[in-house]
Amino acid sequence: RGAGEGRPPRIGDGRSDTRVAMRGVPGAPSFLSPLSWTHAGDALDEPSAVSERRSSVSGAGTTDDHRSSRMRAIARVKARPPKFLTAVRRLLRGAPSLCPTYSANPLLMDAEAQGAGTADGLCEPCDEDTRELARRWARDATALSDWKSLPPQLDVTHPEGGGVPRARGARKREQLRNVFLFVAPLLRRKPTAKVVDFGCGGGHQTLPLAYHFPDATFVLVDAKARSLEVAERRAAAAGLRNVRCVLGFIEDFDEDFDVGVALHACGGASDAAMDKCVEVNAAYVMAPCCVGKIALSFDKDKEDKNENANDNRHNVDDAGGGRAAAAPYPRSALAASVVTAAAYVSIAQAADFGGEGYDACGAVSGGPARGVPRGAYVDSSEEDEDDERDASGFLASIGEDAAVAAGDDGGDGNGAIAPMEALERRAETNPTPGLAAYLRAKAEKRERQKNRAPRSDPSMFAERETQRRACKAVVEADRNASAAERGYDTWQVLMEPPGCTPKNDVLVGIPSTNSDCAAEFGTALRRRGTRPAESFFRSVLDEE
Repeated sequence: RGAGEGRPPRIGDGRSDTRVAMRGVPGAPSFLSPLSWTHAGDALDEPSAVSERRSSVSGAGTTDDHRSSRMRAIARVKARPPKFLTAVRRLLRGAPSLCPTYSANPLLMDAEAQGAGTADGLCEPCDEDTRELARRWARDATALSDWKSLPPQLDVTHPEGGGVPRARGARKREQLRNVFLFVAPLLRRKPTAKVVDFGCGGGHQTLPLAYHFPDATFVLVDAKARSLEVAERRAAAAGLRNVRCVLGFIEDFDEDFDVGVALHACGGASDAAMDKCVEVNAAYVMAPCCVGKIALSFDKDKEDKNENANDNRHNVDDAGGGRAAAAPYPRSALAASVVTAAAYVSIAQAADFGGEGYDACGAVSGGPARGVPRGAYVDSSEEDEDDERDASGFLASIGEDAAVAAGDDGGDGNGAIAPMEALERRAETNPTPGLAAYLRAKAEKRERQKNRAPRSDPSMFAERETQRRACKAVVEADRNASAAERGYDTWQVLMEPPGCTPKNDVLVGIPSTNSDCAAEFGTALRRRGTRPAESFFRSVLDEE
């Protein structure tokens, strides 16, 4: 025997006979895996004995039962309505006054007066005042949008103006006519008004108005320097002296004004523009878009709240009378009393969709609106215009414009073609490696979008479009309700024709203190119009 043999092991030396014997046994306790001795004893049993004991405890059908239980749980989850449907039902049932109500578009009423059709609810003799005023508004808007009488730099489809492609130019012109329809009466009442165009882009919606109302002042606000450069160039070329451009965010604009305009200001930008109007008691005319993007500001608000809960509470701003900027959704206090911010954001996301008709839920829209051929139901305000501006920039970089690049046979006989078309013609007559690479990249991008497969069954198209349209209408109604809570008379109108853009809601607000102006708008927009997704709203409000 060696030294220390037969001596009992000391505590902590790790050399007990039991531990030494257990070495190498799977599952045996060790310094790194100190299992209980009971489990270690199990590891010494024969594997067949362990298996038999486990089988006797669990039963032969445990695996099948577990699988069936899981499948039933999955089926229950799939059977639940989407979160946005639950949220919109709760909102409308808890606050029925937020169910959207649309006024008839005066452009539609004028068309009916000329024999183009008959609308519901216009047969009463007491509507004569409404009919006459609506026809006057419509004819004024049509005269203001007589593009042949405007300098070419102010025409949205002319290469010296907006350069919008021919396929979309007519729809874009219709959008602008709807803006003129509601802004012009305000300028007729006050020709020296100060108009602010929030998210102005290239100035499509206000530069023609600046031409027709030289005594008014127009301030164009945008965060993109390139867009303002285009607007300034167009205004200078048209000889406008009543236009001023401001580079910066909407939230940072700090001037008094009379009328606020925002055409397709994305996401929360429309809400920021509306808040600016309410702060200075100005009228507003807005056509919001991309409402699902409010989720971005909602996520940021949650991060800010986690960082500093005391400074970012969902409360009322004593100074301005509005909610603190940290939690702006829902917009109205009434909606906020019924649904949470997260539920509201789910409604906004369901209301949104991108190019090619894809919505936020991965489905494809249910087809074109009235007056739009199938295949033309796409976004008409962002991505394609960016492509055309990129094409204009490419032409400028090589020292040409669209008319020169097109040659003598361009477009309408006067060289008025879109920049992208001009580039394609130049590639045929004078190709260069850079131009070929540019056009190839654009073609590949269009092909990827074209070949993108829908992720929903075609049978769901109509249902999803109805749901999407209803959610969009609810979000816009909540925006107007927010202004109404702060002393505004508000109206919600569809553009005419509705198919000129899928983002065709127009929100109009007049301060109640401006009683004469509010009365005129109340008369012109007295007649109730057709509400989108009517069947959806009836089902929600009639369900027990």
